[in-house]
Amino acid sequence: MFVLANLLDAVAVVLNIVIWFAIFVLVIDAILSFIMPYYFPIRRMFDAMAEPMIRPLRRIIPPYGMFDFSPFVAILILVFIQIFLVNTLFDLSVVLKR
Repeated sequence: MFVLANLLDAVAVVLNIVIWFAIFVLVIDAILSFIMPYYFPIRRMFDAMAEPMIRPLRRIIPPYGMFDFSPFVAILILVFIQIFLVNTLFDLSVVLKR
């Protein structure tokens, strides 16, 4: 059982890192959208990374005037996944190690 517990622990750690990276990308992309025009390469790079996470939400939540709330909703969804799924995997790995 300890092998399965270590596998779940490793999956939880990697998923946690991926979620934090995605949150970081969304925050930086939102900040850059206010201060930098689109033709800058760094802005296009962050837009390319953030767009797959935001595009499905933009179909549901259209921009309200000048403000786009889809990055905020994406961050909320990522935090929910992090709290629910990652913590569940950590707890399950602890239980299996006993």
